[in-house]
Amino acid sequence: MPDLVDLAMVAGAGGAYLLGLQRMWSAAGRGRLVRPGQALAELMGLGLVGVAVLSPIDALAGSRLSAHMVQHVLLVGVAAPLLALGAPLPTLLWALPAGWRRRLLPWWRRAATSCAGAGWGRWTAAALVLQVGVLWAWHVPALYQASLASEPLHLLEHASFLLTAVVFWWAVAAARHRPVGGAAVVAVFVGGLPATALGALMTVAGRPWYPAYAGDPEAALQDQQIAGVVMWGFGGVAALVAALVLFAAWLAAMERSTPGGPDLVRT
Repeated sequence: MPDLVDLAMVAGAGGAYLLGLQRMWSAAGRGRLVRPGQALAELMGLGLVGVAVLSPIDALAGSRLSAHMVQHVLLVGVAAPLLALGAPLPTLLWALPAGWRRRLLPWWRRAATSCAGAGWGRWTAAALVLQVGVLWAWHVPALYQASLASEPLHLLEHASFLLTAVVFWWAVAAARHRPVGGAAVVAVFVGGLPATALGALMTVAGRPWYPAYAGDPEAALQDQQIAGVVMWGFGGVAALVAALVLFAAWLAAMERSTPGGPDLVRT
C-alpha cells in the first residue's frame, strides 16, 4: 500500500534522526552540536510531512488540485524550514556506521564551512534556482498528470519539493547570525515570488490546466482558483512568517556583536 511506504519513510527518517542525535549527544554532551530546540524543530517538521502525505489531504489530492496545493504549502513553506533548522544531515550521519561516518563527515564540514563563509551567496542562489525549477517543472501539465498516474513519480514529486526546499532554507538559515542576514531575508522574499506567480496564474486562468480534474469543467476551474489562492495566499503568509523570524534572529545577532551592546544599537 502506498500509505505504508510513506509511513515507513517518515518513521524511518525520524528513527534515524533520533538514533543519530543520541549518538551525537553521547559523544559530545547533551545539547552540544544540535540543541534541544533544533531537535524539536526537526521532529515537528517530520510530523508536518506526515500530515501532508499520510492524512486525508493526500487522498484528496488525487481529485482536487486545491488539496495538492495544501500539501505543497505544508511541505515547502512549513515543514522544510523546520527540518532545515534541525540540522538533519550531520545528525543523520551519526546514525551511520562509524566507518561511513568518518568518511562522510569531512565532506559535510566542507559544505557547511563553504555555506557559512564566502560561498553563502553561491549556495543560496543555486538552491533557489533548483527549488524554482522543481516547482515549475512538476506543475507542467504533462508531468503533473504523469505523477497522478504513477505512485513512484508522485513520491518523487513530494521528495523533490521537500529536499530542494530544505536545502534552500538550510542555506538561508546559515546567514541568520551573520552580517549577510539581511540578504537572506531578501532571498526568502525572492524565493516566494515564483510560487506567488504560479498561484496567481492558476487563479486567473480561464480554463482548467489538468485534465485529470476536468470532469466537471466549472467545478474544476473553481477548485483551481482555490488552489491558486492557497499557493500565493497561504504560501505567502508562511514565507512572510519565516522571513520575520529570520529578520529577528539577524537583528538579535547584530545587537550581540555590536560594541557597546544593545543600548548602543538603539541609540
